Amino acid sequence: MSLAARAGELFMVGFHGTEPDAAFESLLREEEVGGVILFARNLSSPEQARRLTDHLQSLRPGLPLLIAIDQEGGIVLRLEATPWPGAMALGAADDPGLTRRVSAGIARELRAMGINMNLAPVLDVNVNPANPVIGVRSFGADPNLVAEHGASYIRGHHEAGVLTTAKHFPGHGDTAVDSHHALAVIPHGLERLEAVELLPFRRAIAAGVDAIMTAHVFFPAVEPEGGTPATVSRAVLTGLLRERLGFDGLVITDCMQMKAIADGVTTVEGAVRAIAAGADLVLISHSYELQREAIAAVRAAIESGRIPAERVEAALRRVRAARERAGGPMAKDPAGAAPAADLSVIGSAQHQALAGEAAAAAVTAVGDLGGLLPIRPERTLLLAVEAAPVVVVEDRRTGGSPVAAAAADLAPGLRTLAVSRDPSMDEVDRLVAEAAGADLVLVATYLAGRYPGQSALVRALAAAGHPVVLIAQRGPYDLLAAPETQGTVIMYEDRRPAADAALRFLLGQATAPGRLPVDLGPATC
Repeated sequence: MSLAARAGELFMVGFHGTEPDAAFESLLREEEVGGVILFARNLSSPEQARRLTDHLQSLRPGLPLLIAIDQEGGIVLRLEATPWPGAMALGAADDPGLTRRVSAGIARELRAMGINMNLAPVLDVNVNPANPVIGVRSFGADPNLVAEHGASYIRGHHEAGVLTTAKHFPGHGDTAVDSHHALAVIPHGLERLEAVELLPFRRAIAAGVDAIMTAHVFFPAVEPEGGTPATVSRAVLTGLLRERLGFDGLVITDCMQMKAIADGVTTVEGAVRAIAAGADLVLISHSYELQREAIAAVRAAIESGRIPAERVEAALRRVRAARERAGGPMAKDPAGAAPAADLSVIGSAQHQALAGEAAAAAVTAVGDLGGLLPIRPERTLLLAVEAAPVVVVEDRRTGGSPVAAAAADLAPGLRTLAVSRDPSMDEVDRLVAEAAGADLVLVATYLAGRYPGQSALVRALAAAGHPVVLIAQRGPYDLLAAPETQGTVIMYEDRRPAADAALRFLLGQATAPGRLPVDLGPATC
């Protein structure tokens, strides 16, 4: 086949529903695409997931497809059979061995479902508390911490035979813009980038990471042309990543339908420019029409010489090498399916226990709680803000408060009231009145910095003379929005194991061994 005819191999594509339709199946066959990405929309159970991946592999003889997923843990879990902790919880626990064991557990479940590539770990150093899209997906604000746990995460996946993807290169941690919605800029010079953003990626390369995902972020210190995202920048992908950092593995783009690309260079033109710049695999997650158009545009660019032949050959080599590695642990039988796997590992008692162990190790206490604990449930009021996804990448549905659910089981005498995500002043006044007679008020917040009503509630309780302890259900940054408290107990994701661990600490049944993996300045004093 000519290089142009093989353009489809340079794409990873997604579809809607739990089964691919005929059009998508023909895309896989006719264009011989290199990979498929799965989301929660594609998965209903481990058994269905395995049937789906077997079917996808059967559509393509020869090398296995790369079948990828964002199974990071924490707030990004496409299939939630085990409530795996996220990166910042593992950073708070700060036990690289625990990170490796959790990573291996995640990878064992993926492998059992026929998924051979994880779009994790996140190696962004989250130094910006206002970051709307990374936050608790990062191991923390210390580049050495992120680097150490990232390397452990990579080792854990490799033990279980699943490919890893470090993201989002060169770094998305110091932005206040979500690239799903707009183009962010990181204005720092190269010396700062080397010390912070790039350090975890250097360590990941040394640890043998299989792939690196690009960021739709503009880095003026590296890319001279204003407003050019790293994903389509030759200076970033070839000059910085290939030549300066020495990475010869697979470079995959973040989804080219994100608005930082789609509203700028556009998805189709961006695909051409990304491959020309040094990307090997272009990710288009949602639109069949755009997938077809982009493959056609790349084919035309190869035929015209706009994408040089040597660039295409190098990309094809890396895609095929990754598929061969995936074909080691995931080798197909003559019928085209991956080897039979024991699905009982998914959500197993062993994995549930490991997730609980990690959640307990992450619980972090900040402030002077000594005179307030253990709480007396009958003299305490819990005000619990409902939890629900707020970022596109979460791709899940939740409801209620995990702390309220934990209290119902672990402290049935604890009076609990539900709180709106952004309570009005009338609701605040009502809740302050409800606190009359309580010795202590627990406020389980949820992204309080985004919802001023939560901060107003804490201020009003404190002004009325009520001792207040915060339970931060979604990470440490709520401390900045609600400092008028006696202390805070930090969960790093709104999942039941984290809530159970936090409540057991408040009840005096467990310790809070976690350390704060970010610097919040005076809020932590």
